[in-house]
Amino acid sequence: MKLLREELKWSNLLLPVVLLLIVVNPFYERIETSFQPLYMTAHYILVLSGILIGNKILREKNYYSLILGIIAIVFWHIPLYYNLAGAFVSFRALSELTLFLGGLLIGSNINFMTNILKVGLLVVWMSFDSLLSVLLIVSWPYYSNLMYSFSPWPLDQSPITGILMFLIMTVLLIYALIKIFKNVFKIF
Repeated sequence: MKLLREELKWSNLLLPVVLLLIVVNPFYERIETSFQPLYMTAHYILVLSGILIGNKILREKNYYSLILGIIAIVFWHIPLYYNLAGAFVSFRALSELTLFLGGLLIGSNINFMTNILKVGLLVVWMSFDSLLSVLLIVSWPYYSNLMYSFSPWPLDQSPITGILMFLIMTVLLIYALIKIFKNVFKIF
């Protein structure tokens, strides 16, 4: 992985660092275990921060690292591991670190991806995130303390989490599409 030292400046790090500070602090850590939508929002912020930093200051043309980044993110959305990270601080620390690093690996590969691959990954992400959102909206019990007694979240928080996911996905999709079209058509 190549570090772009000339890009290692505060202006490139400000937004991702601010986002990280919002979700990685004792206050947020305490309230996200009581309110599942905040926990899921932290997932988006951790991955997005990693992508932003990776895209700005790192370069990696290695599809194995891209796949590893994707696996790290998917892993923490499997119900058992999702709930373990919500319930236990050691799992949550590992989850937050690997979600961020997964984003970093993805971000460092973005500049080497073809537009077809970028759109393909966007479609895959939207498909799986939409599926997870629907599962949460219909109150599928595997993301709650109904199935995992150690989980901090009651089932009635799942629909709010799913709706919030759709809202966040929509904003991120619009942003990603603007970036892709800007690159494809060299506009804006």
